[in-house]
Amino acid sequence: MRLTFRAVALLVAAVSGWAGTTAAAGGATVVTAEAGTEAPVEGLAADVAAAWESGPVYVDETQDGIVPADEAERLAERVEGHHPATFIAVVPATALSDMPGEDDDARGAAFLDAIDAAGGPVGAYLVVFGGAATYGGGFGIEAPVHEAVEAAVDRHTRSQQVAIIDDALTELGVPGAPAEPGGTGWVPPVVVVLVVLALAAGALAWWRRRRRTAGDGAAGPAAYRPSFEVLDDEADSVGERRQLAREDVTRFGEELDAADLDVTDPSVAADVQAAMDAYAEAGGAVDGDPDDHVLRAVRSTVEYGRWRLASAQARLAGRPLPARRADCFFDQRHGVSVTDWMYTPPGGRAREIPVCAACRDRLAGAAR
Repeated sequence: MRLTFRAVALLVAAVSGWAGTTAAAGGATVVTAEAGTEAPVEGLAADVAAAWESGPVYVDETQDGIVPADEAERLAERVEGHHPATFIAVVPATALSDMPGEDDDARGAAFLDAIDAAGGPVGAYLVVFGGAATYGGGFGIEAPVHEAVEAAVDRHTRSQQVAIIDDALTELGVPGAPAEPGGTGWVPPVVVVLVVLALAAGALAWWRRRRRTAGDGAAGPAAYRPSFEVLDDEADSVGERRQLAREDVTRFGEELDAADLDVTDPSVAADVQAAMDAYAEAGGAVDGDPDDHVLRAVRSTVEYGRWRLASAQARLAGRPLPARRADCFFDQRHGVSVTDWMYTPPGGRAREIPVCAACRDRLAGAAR
């Protein structure tokens, strides 16, 4: 069964409502919405506006995999007391798709306007719509909020929502960014760049030597590592890597179709829609002639979509949600990894790699 984004949104709207709880965190307050019933989008905007009266950060419970409780508490502490006031909300992706507008930008702006119209406070609004997008705007203040969010989004992938929020806050002059420079000037960054360049040059020389001497295909993964095995000489050109990326996105779409998930649970629907959004974004990127920079972003997007699909499957099966991890090192079709494992490839050095449960058992000798 192939579900459209709109179909998922309508199912969520048909079966859901909302209730809220608050939690204090180190002097700051995080407001969370309990799963189970979810209000229509107009009601959700009003709920966000009301929640911001109690604390600057609102997180829908179905979105705790995107912004975990500890990160929400840290963000609340960061913006607490800042002038102008800054407010953050994390809502399901369906809140974006259900708003009026010709595109996501217009729908995101409409949701921000709905919060303001519902009595939202004066200040900077930053709203994360599941894994779909992040938008911002200033209401009753003079601040480049929209521009700050756009700049932050351009520097990160869609799976890095916490990093996007932190980056946008930094752009707006909010102190307390993680690993914020301590005012040591430009020398440390230059040193880091020089070290990275030296290491990259050494790694490239090693790879070329190994490629010339190894005849067993153990020269390392292609620049774009797809979800199926390739020989070491099958992705030498960007054109070949594009083809591998297109095949990988197609496989992800087939996985979505084969999953055929029941989306009457709004939490499952949000995960499925985020996975489908990731598939659509990756598919749009490989339709043209992407360069290696875009191909790396495609890989990140597909990995994120597979994680959201795995989350939906876990919810339906009553299993704990998978951690936000990379796919299994040996084969992405194995799904999201469950642990890290020290592994020494033939002729290589020991390294930590992400592995699925089956590969973990195999490496441990539990599975034969």
